[in-house]
Amino acid sequence: MSDYERCKTCGEYGWTGASAARFGGHICPPTWEARIHETKYENEWTEIHARDAEEAASKFCQQHDSNGDYDIIQSGEAEIEVRKWGEDKIALIDISAESVPTYYAHRRAAPVEPETALKTAQGEPK
Repeated sequence: MSDYERCKTCGEYGWTGASAARFGGHICPPTWEARIHETKYENEWTEIHARDAEEAASKFCQQHDSNGDYDIIQSGEAEIEVRKWGEDKIALIDISAESVPTYYAHRRAAPVEPETALKTAQGEPK
């Protein structure tokens, strides 16, 4: 069976099975390690799959905030240390974060006419 599935290694989606030959198979992005700069001595490196250092820092922050207290989104910014897996050279990446408002809509049973709403508010019968 072939399908467009989520990779168990990196979490990205790609073609598998026979479709991989037809559409191009999934290849995991390189492995990076990331951690918050100000707490670097308290936390271990976290493994992230990303195409570059900036994407690794962004993915790390998304993962970090979704697993905890949302401290990055609350402060609005963070400094993230990133390095390629197996290398010692560290890049310091500035991250800015913002929350995105979400709106929900629900259909009402029946619309309320303005005249009916006014009469009801004034205590008059409908």
